[in-house]
Amino acid sequence: MATSGCASPCEDVKANASPAHADNIPQWAQDMMSEIKKTNAGITKYREETKTEIMRCKEEIEKGRKESKAEMEKWAKSVEDNTKAQFELLREEVRLVSETTISLANEMEARKKEVDDTLNDQSDSITSMETKLKEMEKEMLKLRRWSEDLEARSRRNNIRIVGVREGAETGKKPPEFIAGLLKEKLGLSVTPTLDRAHRTLGARRDGAGAPPRAFVVRCHYYTEKEEILKKAREMERTPEGRNGRIHIFPDYTQEVNNKRAAFKEARSLPACSCGGQIWAPLAGNAGDYTRRRTNENLREPKGRHGVHQEDTESRVKYMDWFEFG
Repeated sequence: MATSGCASPCEDVKANASPAHADNIPQWAQDMMSEIKKTNAGITKYREETKTEIMRCKEEIEKGRKESKAEMEKWAKSVEDNTKAQFELLREEVRLVSETTISLANEMEARKKEVDDTLNDQSDSITSMETKLKEMEKEMLKLRRWSEDLEARSRRNNIRIVGVREGAETGKKPPEFIAGLLKEKLGLSVTPTLDRAHRTLGARRDGAGAPPRAFVVRCHYYTEKEEILKKAREMERTPEGRNGRIHIFPDYTQEVNNKRAAFKEARSLPACSCGGQIWAPLAGNAGDYTRRRTNENLREPKGRHGVHQEDTESRVKYMDWFEFG
């Protein structure tokens, strides 16, 4: 390390002084110069030590910097590797989720198409079944009407007798017993010809106050059945007939009885006779009328198989004359 720039003034003076003058320097000055030399030597040594220490510190700092840089690079590389691994793992998971989602979407689309096809098929089937059901309902209604018509036809010669005591026919044939009873009670000139006669189904009613079972009777001739009903109506108009125990009615089906019950209120309204027919306004609507045949205008009804067919959809209802009996 150079010290020329740091030399003391005394050393310059000493260097410039000649040997001849050296002996003329006072002792105190020489001592001071000696001390200055020692001080300069110490300063120089301190400078050298400081320089060495600084170099050592620089080396340690450089070493620490390199070590820190290496550690930072190592940590950064570790973080980078870890991040890359996690990113790759995340990307793989995302790929799996994406593939699963796509697979589910495709499956859902396939199922949706299958459901749509099934619904379309079911809709077509339901539409077809509804059409068939409507046709079956129409056919069933038609068959029901035919069945009702056939049942009503099978009962055309039937009558019901109410009020005959239980057991009165014991020991006799029911047709013969009923034929004699009708002739006696109604005053018939000829004993009616009966095909069958039996009581309605059910347990026998022998208890006190229990009404006896009705008799269902089939007449062999329709004209005799009509004559019996006519005599029965005439008998009902007399006090003796109204107080009697035996009553005779046509053997209508339940459907016909329900229709007749619907006209109960109409039958109670005042009627006007026009041209051999009776027209009575229906309850609640003076513009609708129901037509009934009178006894004087009695004739065979017109219709399929020679029997009148009642039009249930028409506002004009055709009823047998003995409805007013």
